[in-house]
Amino acid sequence: MYISKRIPLNINKENTDKYIKIRLEQDVNQLEFLTLNINTKDAYRNFNADYGVLVGRVMANESIGIPNAKISIFIPLADEDVNDSEIVSLYPYKTPRDKNSEGKRYNLLPRVAKRNPKTGIISPKQPFGSFPVKEELLTNRNYLRVYKKYYRYTATTNEYGDYMIFGVPVGTQIVHMSVDITDIGKYSMTPASMVVNLGYSPNLFIENNTKIKPSSDLNDLPHIETQEISVDIIPFWGDKENFEIGITRQDFRIRSTLVNQFVIFGSAFTDSDQNQWGTVDTNDDNDKVFLLYTMSTKEDIGIGTKRPAKVIEKIYYYPDTVSDSEILSPNSFDKMVLLDKSEYSVYKRDGDFVFIINCNRKRMVMNEQGELIPADNSTKGGIFTEFKGFITLEVDETSLPLNWIRHGEHVYIKPIREKLKFPQTAQMGATFKPETNYYSERRDSDNWRGQYFYPGKGDSDNWRSQYFTFCGGGIYSLARFHALAGNVKSGNDANETHIYINGHCYEGFIEGTEINNPQFPEPTRNVGIIQTNDFLYTGNTAMGMCPSVSMTYQGGTIELFGGSWLNLSVYLPQIGWACNNYSYIKCHRVNSHISYADKSDYYMKPNNQKIAGTYTDTCSFARSDLNWTDIICVPKTDIINMYSKPRKGFLKSDLVLIGTTYRNNTYVPPHNFFPPLPTDHPIYWCGAAPLRKCTNETDTFFFKGIEPSDAIKFLIDLGIV
Repeated sequence: MYISKRIPLNINKENTDKYIKIRLEQDVNQLEFLTLNINTKDAYRNFNADYGVLVGRVMANESIGIPNAKISIFIPLADEDVNDSEIVSLYPYKTPRDKNSEGKRYNLLPRVAKRNPKTGIISPKQPFGSFPVKEELLTNRNYLRVYKKYYRYTATTNEYGDYMIFGVPVGTQIVHMSVDITDIGKYSMTPASMVVNLGYSPNLFIENNTKIKPSSDLNDLPHIETQEISVDIIPFWGDKENFEIGITRQDFRIRSTLVNQFVIFGSAFTDSDQNQWGTVDTNDDNDKVFLLYTMSTKEDIGIGTKRPAKVIEKIYYYPDTVSDSEILSPNSFDKMVLLDKSEYSVYKRDGDFVFIINCNRKRMVMNEQGELIPADNSTKGGIFTEFKGFITLEVDETSLPLNWIRHGEHVYIKPIREKLKFPQTAQMGATFKPETNYYSERRDSDNWRGQYFYPGKGDSDNWRSQYFTFCGGGIYSLARFHALAGNVKSGNDANETHIYINGHCYEGFIEGTEINNPQFPEPTRNVGIIQTNDFLYTGNTAMGMCPSVSMTYQGGTIELFGGSWLNLSVYLPQIGWACNNYSYIKCHRVNSHISYADKSDYYMKPNNQKIAGTYTDTCSFARSDLNWTDIICVPKTDIINMYSKPRKGFLKSDLVLIGTTYRNNTYVPPHNFFPPLPTDHPIYWCGAAPLRKCTNETDTFFFKGIEPSDAIKFLIDLGIV
């Protein structure tokens, strides 16, 4: 029988359990302490050895173990090496505070950055140390001599912050610790967060707080901490007759207070200047419904005509005073708060954006076994591990103004831009709606029910209730179901339509509208469609966007994207709405891609509808039953692989990706507030036509952004990956 014996250690108080002595039973196979263990076969093999074993944990925030901290027994430069210039040039240290020729004191941090061959991740981002890497030991004889003699007792903490050095000479020893808080795994701090969260002076950083100002003096570097502690090492075999062993313990507590963070990144684009989905016919006295669905300049359906868009973000969240059970209760969104811009770091460039945000919920402390366990807010120390909330995105109109109006014979068309909430989903017809004085015509499969009062509060509350749980150390991006709404109906006589799928009636679309059909016969009248090749309209192929469908059109082949999920990049289209003469187009103000089809222009103008908390105005927000959105988690290894792909658009099958949350057409949101959509497929050919599949449902589409945008490169340039 394999027997393991745990030695309990108190990690809550400094200098407790300094020396651990235990009688070693010969039927015990393994000794366990902290997250470490000693095989007793190895211990018995060294029965006559006169040495010690040093163990401990490197901690921050009172209890959180710090990975990748470096520990050593400092060995002073020996007298016989003082006159050896080759040795002294590499190791001049008689005390830990002595400096080498580069002005760097004794440390264990790497001199150069290395790429992990398995993940492709480079660390540290900025190497400032003087410790040789393994490749140098293998190729430089002097480095190897120094390493064998002076760095023979070294260790690196594991993912729980624990270390063990076996065979340490007994007696008083100087134990050294080096740590770079930008290189400690999931708890790594960024330069930006050190300014925003830890209060460091911006003078210590460069390039808009994305890099640390170089210095050879480690005292000048805010992310590096070293400590030395004098420790009396007791013999491992303290009592050889009674088989009693002794272990010396020394913990380290770093001074920096760590903050657990996560990152949201992506790219955004919109339509070209003076163009929008929705135009007018100046040559016909009879305005047509399809004009609300028509791109005002035909070539503007191409990805080559789109513009990178600087976004304005708003981040709503549940403070930690709202419990998880309260969040699940009705109207909990009333307790949400808007995150102040001073509380997170923002980087924007050419349509790309990166937000670095602190976790502020679920405080955790680490126990002896390295497990994170919940703690209440009265507990000293610990670290927050979650953030619950949602984000809204809109185009900054100061950078891309909407300063035009299309003048028709009867109707003027004015532009707005869609805004999006992440995440949002709804069953067809159940988008958020005005909540008072709202009327709609409704029919089911049997008959008209006529005019009736429909307040819409339940659907709107469902929309407000959707949030995402972000975890510390995560890197997240955005995904949008790239919805389509096409219409070729002539004349201005069009009702609100009622779509039937599997016996269910779905409302809120203008008569003649086909939903999510990328093979709609007229691409320029299919709101949201994007052309990806150069047939008829040039400049698109160079953008490298992958098409979801191709079709014969005007004697050639046109490649298009639409009716599918798009990951990483967000299209925020410009939509034209009828801002006058409401008697025309039977009072429909706008196409049903953005808004529930009715006689109102409620969502075309500022309003007082609640978003969350005390914050209002849902003007221009895209309907949630058509424009599904979600948050996706992007592992660092996937980011490296995506960076290696020169093409801006690609499929998941083009690369080896390990992420599991990327969205494609097999994904149906699991939100509890909605009955599931028909299981056949989440893409519909609506009206009287049958349900049909429009794209390969297993394809997963990515797009880094239109030139000059590149959301993945921006992450790399910022040093986040």
